Amino acid sequence: MNLNDFKLIVTSGPTREWLDPVRFISNPSTGQTGWQVARNGVGRFREVVYICGAAHREYCNVEGARNISVITTEDLALAVQSEVGPRSLLIMAAAPADFTPAHPGEQKIKKQAGAGMNLELKPTTDVLKSVSELDHTNFFRVGFAAETTQVREHALEKMERKKLHFVCANRVYREEVGFGSHDNTLFVLDREGQEETLGPCSKELLARHLLDYLILRMQTLSDSTVR
Repeated sequence: MNLNDFKLIVTSGPTREWLDPVRFISNPSTGQTGWQVARNGVGRFREVVYICGAAHREYCNVEGARNISVITTEDLALAVQSEVGPRSLLIMAAAPADFTPAHPGEQKIKKQAGAGMNLELKPTTDVLKSVSELDHTNFFRVGFAAETTQVREHALEKMERKKLHFVCANRVYREEVGFGSHDNTLFVLDREGQEETLGPCSKELLARHLLDYLILRMQTLSDSTVR
């Protein structure tokens, strides 16, 4: 497998779903993991595309990559759909919001004294699922699963449901790992039942180890799984 013919697409950071013009639903992802992965991919692939949500400023752009900025989960879905194709590796390290307000306010929602507010939410676009049905040859899909309990079980279920080739799972309830931390540990599972633990180590080193491992496993996966 010649990686010089492959395109790497990395998503990173959180998305925002607007409640009104000044408030939104999001999460504390900084975007560091995806940024480190994209950085490590520059020079190893034909092209690197970095699709970034509302990440911390230092993780918004990758030198040597084609950078695309998005805000909402729908923006992210459209960007990913437009970039994937044959001979591509999609690493979905972004942390998109799973729900969006069903009726966002056109103006700032005012607080009424003593009154609460009922917020109706609807699911956002499932980005990975939206591209899993595309009939591209040699299109590898890598998902991330940030879990608090039953990490392996949830990761396996996600890989099956979203038709992924790999899933990278981590626990986010521990203060020293997960969102906003310097170090992390990933449990990488693939379609053929292989499992690998990467870390604990810095996210910079973890990104390098992850890419090395994915490239190695990509070359051993059978053609029948790469659809």
